[in-house]
Amino acid sequence: MIEISVIFSKYGGPGLNSQHTMPLAYDNAYWQKTLGPDIRKSDIEQHLHLIFSLIIFLQVSLAQLLEFIFMSEIEEIKLRVSRFMGYTPSATTEDKKFPPGMVFRAWLKFPKAQEFVRKMIKPVAHKIVEEESDKMIRDPELKVTMKTLTLKGIQELLQPQKIMDKYREHAPFTWDLLYTFVASPNKWRKEKAKKATAVDEGDEEDWEDDPNLPDDEPEKTWSVPQIPEGFSRNPVLVSCELSVYLIG
Repeated sequence: MIEISVIFSKYGGPGLNSQHTMPLAYDNAYWQKTLGPDIRKSDIEQHLHLIFSLIIFLQVSLAQLLEFIFMSEIEEIKLRVSRFMGYTPSATTEDKKFPPGMVFRAWLKFPKAQEFVRKMIKPVAHKIVEEESDKMIRDPELKVTMKTLTLKGIQELLQPQKIMDKYREHAPFTWDLLYTFVASPNKWRKEKAKKATAVDEGDEEDWEDDPNLPDDEPEKTWSVPQIPEGFSRNPVLVSCELSVYLIG
């Protein structure tokens, strides 16, 4: 049997970013002999309990385990990491299509982790917005030159539909952010939606058959025009963002 201390010494110790190409210290034959030939016949939950029990018994932290998994140069581990990090569009659920998303959503369930998760997201969001901004700036249809500047050209450039189409084409992430800025339900709309839901969920059976009305009473139909939602937050934010793109 290979001692744990020997393995750690070869790997440079738990939690260290050592580079190694050696195979796993414990192969299938070892586990077949140790656990018996029938262990694989048990269900996945029993397998997971066995693995985690071993982690607890060996006093390995999750941080050490995850660092070992994602920093390892062992081919068998790298293969499984690549599968985990990949996207499988044919999978049956979103979690199975992209497993890291499941981990990310799990992080969001811990209130104390919110600050640090957002701090981690911020640089990625900055990079995406910067890349999309570059695409907008490089678009020849959005460039303004003094030699060819005309009133008609400015009017065409500032057409809302054109700007919206360009945002969706070149800057979908930024577009979603701006939409959130100006169109997310505010406090008043949330309260209005709650009241509407309460009315819809009320007991309607008493209103269907009114004993005071004749049976042949014609059904009333109500024609209420659809009111556009419009801005629910601050549209100035969109104006500022558009100015940055157009001036840039």
